[in-house]
Amino acid sequence: MINRVLMATLAVALVVAVGFGTGYTTSKAAFSDDVAYLPKGSGVGRFNASSNEVDARTAVDLATGDQVLEVVQVRPDSVWVVNHDTNTVTPLPTDTLQPGKGIKKAADHKLKLLAGGGQAYLLDKSTGKLDKLDGTHGKPGTLQIPPVADAVADTGGTVWAYTRPTGELLEISKGALKGRHTVADPGALGTLTTVANLPVVYLDDTGQAAMYDSGGLRRKLELSARQGLVSQPGTTSSVVTVVSRAEGTLTVGDFQSRRMTNVTLKGRANHQFDRPLVHHGRVYVPDYTKLQLVIVELATGRIRSETVPSKSGEFQLTARDDRVWVNDQKHPITLSFDANGKRIEIDAGTTKGAEDDALPSPKPSPTPTPPVVRASDPPEQRTPPKIVSPTAAPKPRHETVPNLVGMAKAQACERLEPNLRCVAVARQDETAQEATGTVLSTTPSGGTRVPRGSAVTVYYRGPLAVPKIMGLPADQACQKLDEAQLQCVRRPSGTAKTAAGVGVVQAQDPQPDSPAETGTKVTITFPGEIEVGTYTNLPITDACAAVQQAGLVCKPQESGPGKPSDVVQSQQPTPGSGLAQNGTVTVTYLGKPAVPSVKGMTPDAACAALRTAFLDCAPKASGAATLETNKILAQAPEAGTRQPSGTAVTIEYQPTDPAALNRFKAPAPRRGNFLSPGGGAPAADWHPFPAIGRVYRVEDAGKVNGLHIVNRSRCESKCGEAGGYYFSANPTPQPDWAFEGPAFACFVQPIPGTVPLQALFNKQAVAWAWAPADSGEYNTFVQGGFEPRFTVCHVWPR
Repeated sequence: MINRVLMATLAVALVVAVGFGTGYTTSKAAFSDDVAYLPKGSGVGRFNASSNEVDARTAVDLATGDQVLEVVQVRPDSVWVVNHDTNTVTPLPTDTLQPGKGIKKAADHKLKLLAGGGQAYLLDKSTGKLDKLDGTHGKPGTLQIPPVADAVADTGGTVWAYTRPTGELLEISKGALKGRHTVADPGALGTLTTVANLPVVYLDDTGQAAMYDSGGLRRKLELSARQGLVSQPGTTSSVVTVVSRAEGTLTVGDFQSRRMTNVTLKGRANHQFDRPLVHHGRVYVPDYTKLQLVIVELATGRIRSETVPSKSGEFQLTARDDRVWVNDQKHPITLSFDANGKRIEIDAGTTKGAEDDALPSPKPSPTPTPPVVRASDPPEQRTPPKIVSPTAAPKPRHETVPNLVGMAKAQACERLEPNLRCVAVARQDETAQEATGTVLSTTPSGGTRVPRGSAVTVYYRGPLAVPKIMGLPADQACQKLDEAQLQCVRRPSGTAKTAAGVGVVQAQDPQPDSPAETGTKVTITFPGEIEVGTYTNLPITDACAAVQQAGLVCKPQESGPGKPSDVVQSQQPTPGSGLAQNGTVTVTYLGKPAVPSVKGMTPDAACAALRTAFLDCAPKASGAATLETNKILAQAPEAGTRQPSGTAVTIEYQPTDPAALNRFKAPAPRRGNFLSPGGGAPAADWHPFPAIGRVYRVEDAGKVNGLHIVNRSRCESKCGEAGGYYFSANPTPQPDWAFEGPAFACFVQPIPGTVPLQALFNKQAVAWAWAPADSGEYNTFVQGGFEPRFTVCHVWPR
């Protein structure tokens, strides 16, 4: 069975315990001040403080075994019940107490009921979804809002919900999102309550409580009570309270006067508490460790405690108008306190799931509760509901076992006699809070009804034994020693590898199971700091990951570009030092160098510049058609980008220079011309002229984009001027011409900066000449009787 105390603490959050949530202030005039619907046994009962009895109860089981119920009254005619073990939510009309059709949620989800202004809502804390169950405004269904962690409702029916991812308080009216208010840092843990019918956000990590309304922040209190339990919603006063388990203190803050007070709950440090309840000038604090209700008078500071009858080891605290109700679902006795703090007990008698020992059960007589009819409802013929109303039981031949826990053994046995027999048994209980000889528990427990003369076993605390606390966190170890009434002496020593090992007990003195008296000092030794590891020579990302894994904060610090980049060069503190959790480790590393611009440089100069910048050089010959040879035309990565040291930067350049296209003329009287890329004449008697442009040698044809081979043929006979030359991109030899092969390479298509190389023909001389269009040579040829015939290719000007 799960820990019921812990379950109650979680499942009841922000609803006024297992009672009527914030809805108990909704219809103060309409609801009876002396009546409450509470879970009892396997169902729900109507508890009447005026008659001191349960005057009606459900005839159908809503729970079995140890299952726990939660009840919220929405309107005089409407109660909702949730079974937290089956996650079934059931409507329960108060006029018949016959359950309606239930709603089933996933079994492993955590649910919470809340109500206000006649509206009922169900929060699935596992998914953050908020469902409207019923009410007078809007249709039932899931509200279209961000996932929420907490929610409360005010008496007007407005729902206030806290969404943790954004740290916002959502205002929801009539099922629609009306407003949003930023109340905390994103991800902050927060709990909601209401004070004077306004939402209050309690931040667990700071202890701050802030009141809001539709316009935003109203008032703020710095309670300095961190990781505590804030008071339940619903108080009509201006007071908010927080109970701290570790210190056993109650912090009281007043939004009206802004006064704050700390009240010490003596002897209750590290007790298991639940959320306090502020009601009519008193604060009611549930103490599950002692099964007591601590009552603090706000006006006088007076503190008293009331023992709570409980079989399950838990109880539920709620308020309805002028009364406070204290109820254990599994025990027949329920407590109620009026506006003056006066206590009464209501005995539910034999109830399924909350039985005493078997008693004669008189036949119940029906006393139906009249149905609640709204003025707008048409008359309706009703079959009288079947409601069980117990009559007074005959005087029993039984005795009620008194609550003896906390008494001295002798006093407890004296209290039992003569009607019951005392059997005293010593128990070595390391969790007991009381001194040796103090009663720890009884069998049967207090409040149980047993036949007169029955034996009651009284377990009292015997001699102490030092508990084993090695391997526990220091706080838990000291708590365990404190529970055994031993003194804890802390001795931090050495370091741990990670935060998980800090504060974990490594040694204790005295040793486990050693005999000890109450108050004996037990020294615990544990690492007080985290050991700083060695992070040098690690990549910066790996180093910071290791720092964070140890529970420390990594502060990367770049010392400038260098090689190797992004690798830790030094650290502070040094390896082996100790730091507190979240302490800072500074790791210094060389950053990624920025790529310099090398365009326009020679390859050698560019490579030198890159190496100076801790980068490698990757030269690459380019096929670009350009006269800018042996100069960087492009680089990758681009200049200005930061790259890891040693990154190869590709630099592209054109290494191939064009050659001068030399022209030679045949000996007179012949008119033919000869072209040679950087070479000489075909014979010594050919006359040289200045180069007419620039082209590429045949072997460079594949090194520059767009080049095409120009072939050379020589006239043999019947082709014009014998010994003359013909240049063309056509690789097919012409008739009567001797094909001599490739002569040079030039561009088929025009390239920016190039000029067309024209072929010119003289009909009279039957001779060919070659010159760039519109050049001096070209004009001279034209004036001498040559006519342009075709463009051979495109060449660079000379």
